[in-house]
Amino acid sequence: MLNNDKIREVRQMEAFLRLEGKAREDFYQAKYDYYRRFNLGVLFASALMFFSLLVPDWQVYEQFTWRLLVIRSMVVIPLAVVVLVYRQTSNYRIMSVVSLLMVHAMIWGNIWAGSYGADQSYVNEGFLIMSFILLLASFSAPPLYAMVAQLGLIGNILLADQLYHYSNLDVILSFNIQVIILLALVDLIVTGFYYDHYVTQRKLEFALFHDPLTQVFNRRQLHKIMGAGHDLSFMSPDIAIVIMDVDHFKLVNDNYGHDEGDRILQFVADCIRHSLRGPDLVIRWGGEEFVAILFDCQRDQAGLVAERIRSSVEKSVNGVCKITISLGVAIYEGGDCFETIKKADQALFVAKRNGRNQVVSYEDLDRDALNLDGYNRHVDA
Repeated sequence: MLNNDKIREVRQMEAFLRLEGKAREDFYQAKYDYYRRFNLGVLFASALMFFSLLVPDWQVYEQFTWRLLVIRSMVVIPLAVVVLVYRQTSNYRIMSVVSLLMVHAMIWGNIWAGSYGADQSYVNEGFLIMSFILLLASFSAPPLYAMVAQLGLIGNILLADQLYHYSNLDVILSFNIQVIILLALVDLIVTGFYYDHYVTQRKLEFALFHDPLTQVFNRRQLHKIMGAGHDLSFMSPDIAIVIMDVDHFKLVNDNYGHDEGDRILQFVADCIRHSLRGPDLVIRWGGEEFVAILFDCQRDQAGLVAERIRSSVEKSVNGVCKITISLGVAIYEGGDCFETIKKADQALFVAKRNGRNQVVSYEDLDRDALNLDGYNRHVDA
């Protein structure tokens, strides 16, 4: 019977094979990013090995020719192409194709170099070495790309046969096909094991940037996306910030207990999420406070979104007790976003001072309303 570790590995492999659409794209891009430097190192090492084959060339053919030196030196051309593309893009599709083509370019170079000698007895060993290099270069590529690259080796053997006219072509093909199948399976297994790492990494990233109770973002996410000087203006020309606070939340904890209080916070977070649009962010700011960042959102629209959140919390059934929230809205005009959050918080203070369960916009406040004597962002009396 399978133990728990084996069952988990089988399930991980099944999950990897079922990946579709954007999830599959994200996985293969992450796989390339993880192996990117390893891939480049393999290609540099392979190019060095290709050039150093001048020594066995001399040993096999018992002569040194300028033709072989030129052929071996030409490896710098595909290597230069790889480096150029590497600096221009990190797209896994492009880099996988370019990397695997470079290995095939070295195979073609070996075939070309071998055509100047009379002894082709070592050709099978050469193809086996290149199969192994293809495997290493495939670590950063999807398994399908790796399989196609390995099968391309059969085409290279047939190409070489046009020059060398092997007497044992069937043996060479049979042996290499078995090796190709084995290495393709190895690459699939390696990709499956990377998927386990990928899932673990995603869970760690989620835990790092999400509040464990409500599953919305925590403050680290805001720091992650902010530019220099806490600037958000590069993300959207129109940004509004809404800060929300659960009214009389202390009474909920006192009357129903902290477990039910946690249920209320989860409920509020769900109401906020369902009331926002796709690109908007919701952050648990601390305690019973939440902050929403609304992108591509002008002043009037921000008020409508905030009202939709307030109404959703008031009218929805949470299974504990009836609750309401107060909201403060402010328009971000560039610079330090924490200054805008402070303005939204001042509007929230006015909303709570004026009776709670309402939306107040900082831009709508007059000078008298902005008399914030006694202002304290943690007021919840």
